Amino acid sequence: MNVERSYGADVDPDGTGERDETDGGDAACWAGRFAVDRDDLRCRDDVERIVRDFYRQAAMDDLLGPVFAAAHVDWNHHIDRITDFWMWQLFGERGYEGNPLRFHEPSHARTPFTAEHYERWVELFTDTIDERFAGPIADLAASRGRKMARALQRLLDGVSDEADVPTTVTVTRPPTG
Repeated sequence: MNVERSYGADVDPDGTGERDETDGGDAACWAGRFAVDRDDLRCRDDVERIVRDFYRQAAMDDLLGPVFAAAHVDWNHHIDRITDFWMWQLFGERGYEGNPLRFHEPSHARTPFTAEHYERWVELFTDTIDERFAGPIADLAASRGRKMARALQRLLDGVSDEADVPTTVTVTRPPTG
């Protein structure tokens, strides 16, 4: 990320180019003085960057990390597959096969997802996007991420989208023989 710092005398009184407690003010007061150039998501490399950076953070996160550890994720395969998914979601580029919501059922059975898991996932995902990209596609990615988290939570909690009433799913198999 390219960060351009411009300090005026009122912001950097000691002339060091660094902020410290003697410079005064809090982060909310001086954060706007940092100009950050961020482009929008444009291609597969950008999407893969988001996916890799997000999952690197999630795998090491105190709350989400144990879920991934219990799932024994094959990271190379997972990153490629999730990149395919987001290319489909953001650019309409087909390549992802499967149902991303149903894919999480075995992990949820091993390590039940809580409301805190979904909140943390959304926080890390949207922060990862916001720190690296800005624009309509980046906004779409964040919005779709929040929507996916809500849909996954409803599915795994057995709640219907329409009335928020728990539903029972019965799976039947055709008769054999």
